[in-house]
Amino acid sequence: MCGVDSFNAAQHCPLNLCCSYFGYCGTSSLYCVNPGAAQTANPCQQGYGSCQIVPPPSCDAGAGSASRGRKVGYYQSSNLGRQCNRMGPNDLDITGYTHMLFAFASIDPNSFQVVPLEASHPALYAQFTARKSASLQTWISVGGYSFSDPGPTQTTWPNLVSSSGNRASFINSLIQFMTQYGFNGVDLDWEFPGVASRGGQPSDTANFVSLVQEMRSTFGSNYGISVALPPDFASLQNFNPSAMAPSIDFFNFMSYDLHGPWEAAILGADVRSQSSINDISSDLLPLWFDNVPPSKVNLGIAYYGRGYTLQDPSCTDVSCPYTGASNPGTCTDSAGVLSLREIEVLIQQQGLVPKLLSDEMIKQISWGNQWMGYDDADTVTLKSAWADQQCLGGMMYWSMDLVGAGT
Repeated sequence: MCGVDSFNAAQHCPLNLCCSYFGYCGTSSLYCVNPGAAQTANPCQQGYGSCQIVPPPSCDAGAGSASRGRKVGYYQSSNLGRQCNRMGPNDLDITGYTHMLFAFASIDPNSFQVVPLEASHPALYAQFTARKSASLQTWISVGGYSFSDPGPTQTTWPNLVSSSGNRASFINSLIQFMTQYGFNGVDLDWEFPGVASRGGQPSDTANFVSLVQEMRSTFGSNYGISVALPPDFASLQNFNPSAMAPSIDFFNFMSYDLHGPWEAAILGADVRSQSSINDISSDLLPLWFDNVPPSKVNLGIAYYGRGYTLQDPSCTDVSCPYTGASNPGTCTDSAGVLSLREIEVLIQQQGLVPKLLSDEMIKQISWGNQWMGYDDADTVTLKSAWADQQCLGGMMYWSMDLVGAGT
């Protein structure tokens, strides 16, 4: 809770959201203005966050800030373990990209030295960085979602940022790593600061800001810095992006995986698309309340779909009931997921006709009792134009290895 009924009446809303009359943080009129005559004239609690609805940024449709701005692509080194569609760095289509991010490097949990995730990766680094040019930078991404899983690295990020000495060890090692392997910058993929179940501490938020500030002070203009941002407020509230923004080049906003079969027990087992523009618009609002410059934000696009096994094969639309995740793909081999390449092959082999959900800016296909929602070139065009109108600075793609045949 926030406001006068919170512990010691001291809890402010993260990211400057509105604290409602009832002590909850939000971005809508239910939190920021009078919800009804039965309440006081000004139910939003002053001094615990904003009490004004902050509108999204607005730019001319033809401004092209995102569609002609940064094009950032992650590369999953782990894709080389797939059964098919394996993509080495030399197989990637780099057309139009301004930045490629190699995912991932690791961090030694004791020394805080940056180290290759696998012994085979230095050879891949050489292939990866060889693709840089005057218009394309190659960066290393450190951490990742599973870096905070239970195990030896779960508390590495919190421990690393907890003291100036530990941060300096990491920064100095990072410079040596980027120099040795020829990277132009670093992406910090710490997705769970402050989340106790993922090893986080309450002090992570401020300490993460100190890390990027000290990195910029040490790097100067020699290396780039980006930070991955989760879309859900439960995780995002533990970041301080407005304080980070002056020290970094850009944020990579992970606007995908917004829904999936894991929600069945909470929201009900009804089909929801993983990247509806309506959800994305709502999820971005806390950044605008926090006064983050939209030019520093890249809109994330997934080059994979998320799908379901339908309860009734004749009910094939969003909101239809499902019984579980869709069947795994031949190459990605993960229930509920197909790469864009697998989707395109499936469409061709089965003669499927994709359906554009224009209000969500996604596509869907269905076959038998299977349903899949995804983004492709058509929806990327729509979302890029939307991002232009929001004044965003670029687009981000996870991941480049999910497109193309490979081996």
